Amino acid sequence: MNPFTKKQILQTYLRLMKHKGSPECVGRGVATGLAVAFVVPFSFQMLVAFPLAILFKAAKLPALLFTWITNPVTIPVLYPLQCFVGSHLVGRPLSYGSLQESSIDLIETPTISKLLGLGADLVLAFFAGGLLFGTVAALIGYVVMSNLVRSYRERTEQRKARRLQRAEKSVCP
Repeated sequence: MNPFTKKQILQTYLRLMKHKGSPECVGRGVATGLAVAFVVPFSFQMLVAFPLAILFKAAKLPALLFTWITNPVTIPVLYPLQCFVGSHLVGRPLSYGSLQESSIDLIETPTISKLLGLGADLVLAFFAGGLLFGTVAALIGYVVMSNLVRSYRERTEQRKARRLQRAEKSVCP
């Protein structure tokens, strides 16, 4: 069950490619969104991504869109994995199964008391894993998106130049 149609994905891709900002600006937006997606808990991501995009002079649309890498479908897999890796980073290993149960329970009924009930070890593991995953995702996202936008724009300019040449040749002197 795919929540997005091919048409929606293509339209979003084209909006990103045609964004008025520089390729680096769009890349910074993607990097900001991906970093926030992993570091900031689910309900607060867009509230954090937008001001950060302004602060970093990044494209706002990609910053908001790419926070959705963590969504209700991917969270039951990503958050436990992130916490599992983070727990090993901080030297307090937690089991993947218990992490998955905790995150699913929190997603089904998100309350502050449930979040606080997870304990300091899990919260620390979440942020440690989030910093690692967010940093890696942001770096990859920046490089990939800036290059995609740059190459899309170069291809578009080349097509325009070829059309212009053909139009000039077809005009009678």
